[in-house]
Amino acid sequence: MVVATEPNSLKYDRRTLIKRLAAAGFAAPVIASIVADGAWAQDAATPTAGSPKAASPVALPELTSPFTIIPPNDDPAKSLESVGVDQPLIAHGGFNFGTPPDLVTGLDVDNNAFFIRSHGPSAQLDDPSKYTLAVGGHVDTPLHLTLDDLRGMPMRTYQSFLECSGNGRGFFNPAAKGGQWRNDAIGNAEWTGVPLHVVLDRAGVKDGAIDVVSQGGDFKEMQRGLPIDVAMGVDTMLILQMNGEELPAPHGGPVRLFVPGWGGIASTKWIIGLTVLDTTFQGDFNVGNYIVINAQNEVLRPVREMPVSSAIWTPAYDTEVKAGQVPITGYAWSGLGAIAKVEISTDNGVTWAGATITDSSGEHSWARFEYQWDAKPGPTGLLTRATDDRATSQPGVAQWNQLGYQYNAVQRVMINVSA
Repeated sequence: MVVATEPNSLKYDRRTLIKRLAAAGFAAPVIASIVADGAWAQDAATPTAGSPKAASPVALPELTSPFTIIPPNDDPAKSLESVGVDQPLIAHGGFNFGTPPDLVTGLDVDNNAFFIRSHGPSAQLDDPSKYTLAVGGHVDTPLHLTLDDLRGMPMRTYQSFLECSGNGRGFFNPAAKGGQWRNDAIGNAEWTGVPLHVVLDRAGVKDGAIDVVSQGGDFKEMQRGLPIDVAMGVDTMLILQMNGEELPAPHGGPVRLFVPGWGGIASTKWIIGLTVLDTTFQGDFNVGNYIVINAQNEVLRPVREMPVSSAIWTPAYDTEVKAGQVPITGYAWSGLGAIAKVEISTDNGVTWAGATITDSSGEHSWARFEYQWDAKPGPTGLLTRATDDRATSQPGVAQWNQLGYQYNAVQRVMINVSA
Protein backbone atom coordinates (compact mmCIF):
# COMPACT_ATOMS: atom_id res chain seq x y z
CA MET A 1 0.00 0.00 0.00
CA VAL A 2 1.36 3.41 -0.98
CA VAL A 3 0.43 6.28 1.32
CA ALA A 4 1.22 9.93 0.62
CA THR A 5 3.04 11.61 3.49
CA GLU A 6 2.99 15.18 4.66
CA PRO A 7 5.89 17.10 3.09
CA ASN A 8 7.37 18.12 6.44
CA SER A 9 7.53 14.47 7.53
CA LEU A 10 10.40 14.02 5.07
CA LYS A 11 12.70 16.46 6.85
CA TYR A 12 16.17 14.94 7.27
CA ASP A 13 17.75 15.55 10.70
CA ARG A 14 19.47 13.74 13.54
CA ARG A 15 16.69 14.21 16.05
CA THR A 16 14.22 12.35 13.83
CA LEU A 17 16.66 9.49 13.27
CA ILE A 18 17.46 9.19 16.98
CA LYS A 19 13.74 8.94 17.81
CA ARG A 20 13.19 6.27 15.20
CA LEU A 21 16.17 4.20 16.28
CA ALA A 22 15.08 4.42 19.93
CA ALA A 23 11.54 3.37 19.02
CA ALA A 24 12.99 0.41 17.12
CA GLY A 25 14.73 -0.76 20.28
CA PHE A 26 18.36 0.14 19.48
CA ALA A 27 20.51 0.68 22.58
CA ALA A 28 21.85 4.15 23.35
CA PRO A 29 25.51 3.30 22.52
CA VAL A 30 24.44 1.94 19.14
CA ILE A 31 22.35 5.04 18.41
CA ALA A 32 25.29 7.24 19.37
CA SER A 33 27.52 5.28 16.99
CA ILE A 34 25.09 5.68 14.10
CA VAL A 35 24.57 9.43 14.47
CA ALA A 36 28.11 10.37 15.46
CA ASP A 37 30.18 12.58 13.21
CA GLY A 38 32.09 10.36 10.84
CA ALA A 39 29.31 7.77 10.72
CA TRP A 40 25.84 8.21 9.17
CA ALA A 41 26.21 11.95 8.60
CA GLN A 42 29.85 12.30 7.70
CA ASP A 43 29.08 13.56 4.22
CA ALA A 44 25.60 14.81 5.01
CA ALA A 45 27.01 17.09 7.65
CA THR A 46 24.88 19.80 9.20
CA PRO A 47 24.88 22.54 6.55
CA THR A 48 27.21 25.41 7.34
CA ALA A 49 25.93 28.86 8.18
CA GLY A 50 24.92 30.57 4.99
CA SER A 51 24.18 27.39 3.07
CA PRO A 52 20.63 27.05 1.74
CA LYS A 53 18.05 25.11 3.66
CA ALA A 54 16.11 22.46 1.82
CA ALA A 55 12.74 23.70 0.65
CA SER A 56 9.69 21.66 1.56
CA PRO A 57 10.05 18.71 -0.81
CA VAL A 58 7.27 17.36 -2.95
CA ALA A 59 5.31 14.71 -1.07
CA LEU A 60 6.62 11.35 -2.21
CA PRO A 61 5.02 7.96 -1.70
CA GLU A 62 5.92 6.28 1.57
CA LEU A 63 7.12 2.79 0.76
CA THR A 64 7.39 -0.15 3.10
CA SER A 65 10.96 -1.42 3.14
CA PRO A 66 11.47 -5.20 3.06
CA PHE A 67 15.03 -4.83 4.39
CA THR A 68 16.34 -5.88 7.78
CA ILE A 69 18.23 -2.99 9.35
CA ILE A 70 21.68 -3.81 10.79
CA PRO A 71 23.12 -1.31 13.30
CA PRO A 72 26.90 -0.87 13.48
CA ASN A 73 28.90 -2.34 16.33
CA ASP A 74 31.39 -0.43 18.48
CA ASP A 75 33.95 -2.95 17.22
CA PRO A 76 34.58 -2.27 13.49
CA ALA A 77 35.56 -5.89 12.89
CA LYS A 78 32.22 -7.06 14.27
CA SER A 79 30.39 -4.51 12.09
CA LEU A 80 32.12 -5.94 9.04
CA GLU A 81 31.42 -9.49 10.15
CA SER A 82 27.71 -8.64 10.54
CA VAL A 83 27.51 -7.80 6.83
CA GLY A 84 29.67 -10.70 5.65
CA VAL A 85 32.98 -8.90 5.07
CA ASP A 86 36.13 -10.56 6.40
CA GLN A 87 38.80 -8.16 5.12
CA PRO A 88 40.49 -5.67 7.51
CA LEU A 89 39.11 -2.48 5.96
CA ILE A 90 39.88 1.04 7.21
CA ALA A 91 37.27 2.07 9.80
CA HIS A 92 35.72 5.53 9.50
CA GLY A 93 32.86 5.11 11.99
CA GLY A 94 29.49 3.40 11.61
CA PHE A 95 29.19 1.37 8.41
CA ASN A 96 31.90 3.35 6.63
CA PHE A 97 35.07 1.54 5.65
CA GLY A 98 37.89 2.38 3.27
CA THR A 99 39.91 0.06 1.07
CA PRO A 100 43.55 -0.44 2.15
CA PRO A 101 45.84 0.15 -0.85
CA ASP A 102 47.49 -3.26 -0.52
CA LEU A 103 44.14 -4.96 -1.23
CA VAL A 104 44.02 -3.38 -4.70
CA THR A 105 46.16 -5.45 -7.05
CA GLY A 106 44.40 -5.35 -10.43
CA LEU A 107 41.98 -3.22 -12.40
CA ASP A 108 38.96 -4.20 -10.31
CA VAL A 109 38.66 -4.23 -6.53
CA ASP A 110 37.32 -7.45 -5.00
CA ASN A 111 33.83 -7.16 -3.54
CA ASN A 112 35.16 -8.14 -0.13
CA ALA A 113 37.72 -5.32 -0.22
CA PHE A 114 35.57 -2.61 -1.83
CA PHE A 115 34.98 0.50 0.26
CA ILE A 116 31.65 0.75 2.11
CA ARG A 117 29.78 4.04 2.50
CA SER A 118 26.47 4.18 4.38
CA HIS A 119 24.54 7.20 5.64
CA GLY A 120 22.90 5.16 8.36
CA PRO A 121 22.76 1.53 9.43
CA SER A 122 23.37 -1.20 6.89
CA ALA A 123 20.57 -3.28 5.40
CA GLN A 124 20.01 -6.74 4.02
CA LEU A 125 17.15 -8.54 2.31
CA ASP A 126 16.34 -11.81 4.05
CA ASP A 127 13.51 -12.85 1.71
CA PRO A 128 14.08 -12.00 -1.99
CA SER A 129 10.43 -12.70 -2.78
CA LYS A 130 9.45 -9.62 -0.75
CA TYR A 131 11.49 -7.22 -2.87
CA THR A 132 9.57 -4.69 -4.97
CA LEU A 133 10.74 -1.67 -6.92
CA ALA A 134 7.91 0.84 -7.14
CA VAL A 135 7.98 3.19 -10.15
CA GLY A 136 5.51 6.04 -10.19
CA GLY A 137 4.90 9.75 -10.29
CA HIS A 138 4.85 11.55 -13.64
CA VAL A 139 4.43 8.35 -15.68
CA ASP A 140 1.70 6.73 -17.75
CA THR A 141 1.82 3.33 -16.05
CA PRO A 142 3.02 2.91 -12.45
CA LEU A 143 5.01 -0.28 -11.96
CA HIS A 144 5.78 -2.69 -9.14
CA LEU A 145 8.73 -4.80 -10.24
CA THR A 146 10.01 -7.91 -8.49
CA LEU A 147 13.56 -9.20 -8.63
CA ASP A 148 12.48 -11.74 -11.23
CA ASP A 149 10.96 -8.93 -13.31
CA LEU A 150 14.25 -7.05 -13.27
CA ARG A 151 16.29 -10.17 -14.00
CA GLY A 152 14.14 -10.79 -17.06
CA MET A 153 14.90 -7.39 -18.59
CA PRO A 154 17.75 -6.61 -21.02
CA MET A 155 21.05 -6.24 -19.17
CA ARG A 156 24.48 -4.92 -19.91
CA THR A 157 27.87 -5.03 -18.23
CA TYR A 158 30.56 -2.37 -17.95
CA GLN A 159 33.52 -1.47 -15.79
CA SER A 160 33.44 1.77 -13.87
CA PHE A 161 34.91 3.42 -10.82
CA LEU A 162 32.68 4.38 -7.91
CA GLU A 163 33.90 7.21 -5.68
CA CYS A 164 32.51 8.73 -2.52
CA SER A 165 31.99 12.48 -3.01
CA GLY A 166 34.16 13.05 0.06
CA ASN A 167 37.06 10.87 -1.07
CA GLY A 168 40.26 12.81 -0.36
CA ARG A 169 38.59 15.06 2.23
CA GLY A 170 41.40 14.24 4.65
CA PHE A 171 43.87 16.09 2.42
CA PHE A 172 42.15 19.48 2.68
CA ASN A 173 43.94 22.15 4.72
CA PRO A 174 42.33 23.60 6.74
CA ALA A 175 40.31 20.49 7.52
CA ALA A 176 36.82 20.30 6.04
CA LYS A 177 33.81 18.91 7.86
CA GLY A 178 33.05 15.21 7.61
CA GLY A 179 34.81 11.86 7.63
CA GLN A 180 38.49 12.14 6.79
CA TRP A 181 38.70 9.80 3.82
CA ARG A 182 41.97 9.88 1.91
CA ASN A 183 42.35 7.67 -1.19
CA ASP A 184 40.36 4.81 0.32
CA ALA A 185 36.81 5.71 -0.76
CA ILE A 186 37.14 4.74 -4.40
CA GLY A 187 37.17 1.46 -6.30
CA ASN A 188 36.69 0.01 -9.75
CA ALA A 189 34.37 -2.91 -10.51
CA GLU A 190 32.50 -4.73 -13.24
CA TRP A 191 28.82 -3.83 -12.93
CA THR A 192 25.92 -5.72 -14.49
CA GLY A 193 22.32 -4.58 -14.50
CA VAL A 194 19.31 -3.16 -16.27
CA PRO A 195 19.66 0.24 -17.93
CA LEU A 196 17.39 2.58 -15.98
CA HIS A 197 15.83 3.91 -19.18
CA VAL A 198 14.44 0.42 -19.89
CA VAL A 199 12.38 0.59 -16.69
CA LEU A 200 11.38 4.22 -17.22
CA ASP A 201 10.38 3.51 -20.82
CA ARG A 202 8.17 0.67 -19.63
CA ALA A 203 6.48 3.05 -17.18
CA GLY A 204 6.12 5.72 -19.87
CA VAL A 205 7.66 8.99 -18.72
CA LYS A 206 5.33 11.88 -19.47
CA ASP A 207 6.39 15.09 -21.17
CA GLY A 208 7.70 17.70 -18.77
CA ALA A 209 9.56 15.28 -16.50
CA ILE A 210 12.47 16.98 -14.71
CA ASP A 211 13.84 14.71 -11.96
CA VAL A 212 13.72 11.06 -10.99
CA VAL A 213 13.87 10.55 -7.21
CA SER A 214 15.35 7.31 -5.92
CA GLN A 215 14.27 5.93 -2.55
CA GLY A 216 16.63 3.83 -0.45
CA GLY A 217 15.38 1.02 1.72
CA ASP A 218 17.66 1.83 4.67
CA PHE A 219 15.69 4.84 5.96
CA LYS A 220 12.94 6.86 4.33
CA GLU A 221 14.85 10.15 4.18
CA MET A 222 17.38 8.48 1.88
CA GLN A 223 16.08 10.19 -1.27
CA ARG A 224 18.08 11.70 -4.07
CA GLY A 225 16.88 13.44 -7.23
CA LEU A 226 18.56 12.76 -10.57
CA PRO A 227 18.00 14.92 -13.68
CA ILE A 228 15.79 13.13 -16.20
CA ASP A 229 18.39 13.36 -18.97
CA VAL A 230 20.95 11.56 -16.79
CA ALA A 231 18.38 9.02 -15.63
CA MET A 232 17.58 8.22 -19.27
CA GLY A 233 21.25 7.99 -20.25
CA VAL A 234 22.59 4.72 -21.61
CA ASP A 235 25.05 4.20 -18.73
CA THR A 236 22.74 4.81 -15.76
CA MET A 237 21.71 1.41 -14.46
CA LEU A 238 19.95 -0.63 -11.83
CA ILE A 239 22.78 -2.91 -10.72
CA LEU A 240 22.17 -6.56 -9.81
CA GLN A 241 25.71 -7.97 -10.06
CA MET A 242 29.16 -6.77 -9.02
CA ASN A 243 32.28 -8.44 -10.39
CA GLY A 244 30.22 -11.37 -11.64
CA GLU A 245 28.49 -12.06 -8.32
CA GLU A 246 25.09 -11.11 -6.97
CA LEU A 247 25.35 -7.56 -5.66
CA PRO A 248 26.49 -7.88 -2.01
CA ALA A 249 24.23 -6.45 0.68
CA PRO A 250 26.73 -3.89 2.05
CA HIS A 251 27.01 -2.44 -1.46
CA GLY A 252 23.26 -2.07 -1.88
CA GLY A 253 22.18 -5.55 -2.88
CA PRO A 254 20.08 -6.96 -4.29
CA VAL A 255 19.54 -3.78 -6.38
CA ARG A 256 21.17 -0.37 -6.34
CA LEU A 257 21.10 2.60 -8.65
CA PHE A 258 24.41 3.37 -10.35
CA VAL A 259 25.34 6.63 -12.06
CA PRO A 260 28.88 6.16 -13.41
CA GLY A 261 31.24 9.09 -13.03
CA TRP A 262 29.05 10.88 -10.48
CA GLY A 263 29.72 11.16 -6.76
CA GLY A 264 28.52 8.04 -4.97
CA ILE A 265 25.53 9.83 -3.38
CA ALA A 266 23.78 9.59 -6.78
CA SER A 267 23.96 5.78 -6.70
CA THR A 268 21.28 4.95 -4.13
CA LYS A 269 21.78 1.64 -2.34
CA TRP A 270 18.96 -0.79 -1.46
CA ILE A 271 16.70 1.01 -3.91
CA ILE A 272 12.96 0.40 -3.47
CA GLY A 273 11.38 3.32 -5.31
CA LEU A 274 11.64 5.63 -8.31
CA THR A 275 9.37 8.66 -8.53
CA VAL A 276 9.37 10.80 -11.67
CA LEU A 277 8.69 14.48 -10.95
CA ASP A 278 7.71 17.39 -13.19
CA THR A 279 9.47 19.71 -10.72
CA THR A 280 13.01 19.92 -9.38
CA PHE A 281 13.45 17.77 -6.29
CA GLN A 282 14.30 19.87 -3.24
CA GLY A 283 15.22 17.14 -0.79
CA ASP A 284 18.08 17.62 1.63
CA PHE A 285 20.49 15.31 -0.19
CA ASN A 286 20.11 17.60 -3.22
CA VAL A 287 20.01 21.13 -1.83
CA GLY A 288 21.04 20.95 1.83
CA ASN A 289 24.09 18.71 1.35
CA TYR A 290 26.24 17.52 -1.53
CA ILE A 291 26.71 21.09 -2.61
CA VAL A 292 30.01 22.94 -2.89
CA ILE A 293 30.10 25.87 -0.44
CA ASN A 294 33.17 28.13 -0.43
CA ALA A 295 34.75 29.95 2.51
CA GLN A 296 32.45 32.93 1.91
CA ASN A 297 29.35 30.72 2.40
CA GLU A 298 28.52 30.92 -1.30
CA VAL A 299 26.97 27.86 -2.92
CA LEU A 300 28.95 27.29 -6.09
CA ARG A 301 27.39 24.14 -7.53
CA PRO A 302 25.92 20.75 -6.67
CA VAL A 303 28.13 17.68 -6.55
CA ARG A 304 27.74 15.83 -9.83
CA GLU A 305 30.54 14.34 -11.95
CA MET A 306 33.75 13.62 -10.07
CA PRO A 307 36.79 15.55 -11.31
CA VAL A 308 39.91 14.07 -12.85
CA SER A 309 42.26 12.67 -10.22
CA SER A 310 45.04 10.17 -9.60
CA ALA A 311 47.00 8.65 -6.76
CA ILE A 312 50.20 6.66 -6.28
CA TRP A 313 49.58 3.26 -4.70
CA THR A 314 53.20 2.07 -4.50
CA PRO A 315 55.56 2.96 -3.03
CA ALA A 316 53.51 4.06 -0.03
CA TYR A 317 53.88 7.42 1.69
CA ASP A 318 56.87 7.87 4.00
CA THR A 319 58.48 4.55 3.12
CA GLU A 320 62.10 3.79 2.37
CA VAL A 321 63.21 2.17 -0.87
CA LYS A 322 66.62 1.11 -2.12
CA ALA A 323 68.37 3.01 -4.87
CA GLY A 324 67.95 1.56 -8.33
CA GLN A 325 64.93 0.61 -10.41
CA VAL A 326 61.74 1.22 -8.42
CA PRO A 327 58.30 0.75 -10.01
CA ILE A 328 55.79 3.50 -9.26
CA THR A 329 52.20 2.32 -9.65
CA GLY A 330 48.81 3.87 -9.11
CA TYR A 331 45.41 4.69 -10.55
CA ALA A 332 43.83 7.62 -12.37
CA TRP A 333 40.14 8.37 -12.95
CA SER A 334 37.72 11.04 -14.15
CA GLY A 335 33.95 11.38 -14.14
CA LEU A 336 34.21 13.57 -17.23
CA GLY A 337 35.92 11.16 -19.62
CA ALA A 338 38.50 8.44 -20.10
CA ILE A 339 42.05 8.91 -18.85
CA ALA A 340 44.26 10.03 -21.72
CA LYS A 341 47.63 10.35 -19.97
CA VAL A 342 49.36 10.19 -16.61
CA GLU A 343 52.57 12.03 -15.73
CA ILE A 344 54.99 11.33 -12.91
CA SER A 345 57.46 13.61 -11.14
CA THR A 346 60.22 12.08 -9.03
CA ASP A 347 61.79 15.40 -8.00
CA ASN A 348 59.01 17.18 -6.12
CA GLY A 349 57.34 18.51 -9.24
CA VAL A 350 60.34 20.12 -10.95
CA THR A 351 60.21 17.83 -13.98
CA TRP A 352 57.56 15.46 -15.34
CA ALA A 353 57.63 12.31 -17.46
CA GLY A 354 54.89 10.19 -19.00
CA ALA A 355 53.79 7.03 -17.20
CA THR A 356 52.52 3.93 -19.00
CA ILE A 357 48.82 3.15 -18.71
CA THR A 358 48.90 -0.61 -18.22
CA ASP A 359 45.21 -1.35 -17.85
CA SER A 360 41.90 0.41 -18.43
CA SER A 361 38.43 -0.44 -19.66
CA GLY A 362 36.52 2.40 -21.22
CA GLU A 363 35.30 5.86 -20.41
CA HIS A 364 34.21 5.32 -16.82
CA SER A 365 36.88 2.85 -15.74
CA TRP A 366 39.84 4.02 -13.77
CA ALA A 367 43.26 3.41 -15.37
CA ARG A 368 46.21 1.66 -13.79
CA PHE A 369 49.58 3.26 -14.52
CA GLU A 370 53.22 2.36 -13.99
CA TYR A 371 56.52 4.20 -14.20
CA GLN A 372 60.03 2.78 -13.82
CA TRP A 373 62.00 5.13 -11.59
CA ASP A 374 65.79 5.13 -11.44
CA ALA A 375 65.91 6.12 -7.78
CA LYS A 376 68.95 7.97 -6.42
CA PRO A 377 69.81 8.11 -2.69
CA GLY A 378 68.14 10.80 -0.61
CA PRO A 379 64.66 12.08 0.26
CA THR A 380 62.28 13.18 -2.48
CA GLY A 381 58.63 13.67 -3.31
CA LEU A 382 56.79 11.62 -5.93
CA LEU A 383 53.85 13.27 -7.69
CA THR A 384 51.28 12.08 -10.20
CA ARG A 385 49.12 14.15 -12.54
CA ALA A 386 46.32 12.81 -14.75
CA THR A 387 44.63 14.27 -17.83
CA ASP A 388 41.39 12.96 -19.30
CA ASP A 389 40.30 12.85 -22.93
CA ARG A 390 38.62 16.25 -22.56
CA ALA A 391 42.04 17.75 -21.82
CA THR A 392 41.10 18.34 -18.18
CA SER A 393 44.08 17.96 -15.86
CA GLN A 394 44.49 17.85 -12.12
CA PRO A 395 45.14 21.21 -10.46
CA GLY A 396 48.03 21.91 -8.14
CA VAL A 397 45.58 22.97 -5.43
CA ALA A 398 42.02 21.67 -5.03
CA GLN A 399 39.15 24.09 -4.50
CA TRP A 400 38.63 24.16 -0.74
CA ASN A 401 35.01 23.88 0.30
CA GLN A 402 33.30 23.66 3.66
CA LEU A 403 31.96 20.13 3.29
CA GLY A 404 35.12 18.77 1.70
CA TYR A 405 33.84 17.40 -1.59
CA GLN A 406 35.66 16.46 -4.79
CA TYR A 407 39.29 16.79 -3.71
CA ASN A 408 41.49 16.24 -6.75
CA ALA A 409 44.77 18.11 -6.29
CA VAL A 410 48.07 16.66 -7.44
CA GLN A 411 49.28 14.54 -4.52
CA ARG A 412 52.81 14.22 -3.18
CA VAL A 413 54.21 10.98 -1.72
CA MET A 414 57.32 11.55 0.37
CA ILE A 415 59.97 8.84 -0.05
CA ASN A 416 63.44 8.23 1.33
CA VAL A 417 65.86 6.39 -0.95
CA SER A 418 68.67 4.49 0.78
CA ALA A 419 71.97 3.68 -0.88
